[in-house]
Amino acid sequence: MLTKAVFFDRDDTLLRDNGYMYKIADFKWIDGAIPALTLLRDAHIPIFIATNQGGIGKGLFTLEQMQAFHNHLRAEALRAGIPITDIAFCPHHPDAVIAEFAAPCDCRKPNPGMLQMLAKKWQIDLSASVMIGDRQTDLEAGTRAGCTSLLLTSETDLPSLVSEAIKIIDTEK
Repeated sequence: MLTKAVFFDRDDTLLRDNGYMYKIADFKWIDGAIPALTLLRDAHIPIFIATNQGGIGKGLFTLEQMQAFHNHLRAEALRAGIPITDIAFCPHHPDAVIAEFAAPCDCRKPNPGMLQMLAKKWQIDLSASVMIGDRQTDLEAGTRAGCTSLLLTSETDLPSLVSEAIKIIDTEK
């Protein structure tokens, strides 16, 4: 049986974005992130993050720095009792200075590659899952992957949006 899940964008959806987030000292949850993630944990819905990290391709930070930041994110979530099942990232960028990350790819949102990769790895039913993000590219990636997509705006209460996602997942057969 396939799993239902919620996918999140990372920057300005779960974390405050100071621009090219890779420094652990810059780590800060957005208001409502922990209560929202707690709702998913309590509903036994797996939590995934799919994030464009073009700063790698632009040479602004390394894969190792990004991985350390993601390890910190997961540790902080676990400290709050919330497991993040997996994090997918895209290091590509149209303005990349590192050749291997300059080519067009299937993973950079709005492309659905990160969600499809996570779905294959974790046996996720994308049609019964939800993508939450703060940009149209997040929503388009979710829609192109077959998910319901929900927009987080500066006025949106993240726990309320996650409650909506849980209702959507609960109604999917």
